[in-house]
Amino acid sequence: MSIQKLFSIIHLDLDAFFASVEQRDHPAYRNKPLIVGGILEENGKLSHRGVVCAASYQARKYGIHAGMPIWEAQQKCPEAIFVPARLRYYHLISKQFFQICSEYTPFVEPLGIDEVFLDVTSCQMLFGSAEFIAHQIKSRILKELHLPVSVGIATNKLLAKMATNLGKPDGFFVLYEEKIPEVLSTMPIEKLWGIGQKTAQQLNRSGIFTIGQLARMPDIILQGILGDSGIKIKQLAQGIDHSPVLAHEEIKSIGRETTFPKNISDKEELLKILLVLSQNIGYAARKQSYSGKTITLKIRFHHYKNLQKSITLPQTTNLDNMIFQKAKELMNSVNIPSSGIRLLGIKLSSLYRGKQPKQLSFLANQCQEEKWINLIESVDRIREKYGIYLIQRATLLNNKALFT
Repeated sequence: MSIQKLFSIIHLDLDAFFASVEQRDHPAYRNKPLIVGGILEENGKLSHRGVVCAASYQARKYGIHAGMPIWEAQQKCPEAIFVPARLRYYHLISKQFFQICSEYTPFVEPLGIDEVFLDVTSCQMLFGSAEFIAHQIKSRILKELHLPVSVGIATNKLLAKMATNLGKPDGFFVLYEEKIPEVLSTMPIEKLWGIGQKTAQQLNRSGIFTIGQLARMPDIILQGILGDSGIKIKQLAQGIDHSPVLAHEEIKSIGRETTFPKNISDKEELLKILLVLSQNIGYAARKQSYSGKTITLKIRFHHYKNLQKSITLPQTTNLDNMIFQKAKELMNSVNIPSSGIRLLGIKLSSLYRGKQPKQLSFLANQCQEEKWINLIESVDRIREKYGIYLIQRATLLNNKALFT
């Protein structure tokens, strides 16, 4: 088997993606600790609420990472620059990133918004070796998107992902087969992709601290520590991973949620936000040819306690009104405290993909239902061309803040 055949899995990861986009677009942010996340209040000041979405490498030196509360990040680096996330904008850039990758192979598996696996096994006769293809893609991302990207190349997804991490940031790392034991052996087990914090702690308590130790451990001992998953984890430590690159993995749910700058207790205001979320979910579902049976409402109260309530329909739907009406029913069954809520979200799950089956009618007759579906299709075409928020319900016209 040739080297080109062996090294056919490429992993690409846009470095500190959200932060890199903001530094690209705002020269004043470059080479400075930049944190994307948090919520701007009406007075323009940053709220202490929310979490870090992304941190530049300059900010990471202070121990700041994604998921950290904003107030903690401010304490760790008072001089950091904080900017709110522009999620819709990042998604547009992500699509451009995936489009570049898909021009070299049809086997593209996104791993979130900012990283991807490519299987170029069958494409090397056309485009060249995996290393050549990876260099081409990295060069194009820098030239066309002006963003740094780290690249890892190996024989499988596990090793390619770890190779990327070994080269970060803005790196290019090829993990050759004969180097696998040498490279992995002294690495802490926390660095093994696929091992969670709890599993690592279990292994540490048993005296296993490095990937090399894990790879050499007798099966019977690992089974005693981790049960049936012990053998699989040992294989990962040995660099063994047979999982394929899944080009079209089905999504399991479509959800939208929003955190408020200030707690909201007014039911009418909450219902308007619920309507906006329903419109977003319905549009996203129709655009991807999905419909779903289960609608879930998510509420986070002022003391960070989450509540989720679900309803399952007898038939699938992707109509805004149906999603909103069922979410509204769930909302009406919840006692909103005077202290208000800090987060509201909706999720559509139990998804079906394909031609939309007949909807569960919320209208008086089938004729009205068909007219409504035709109207939604016309509105979707306008939204596709001019943006989702061009056409709105009359009840939302004076609420521009809902669409920012």
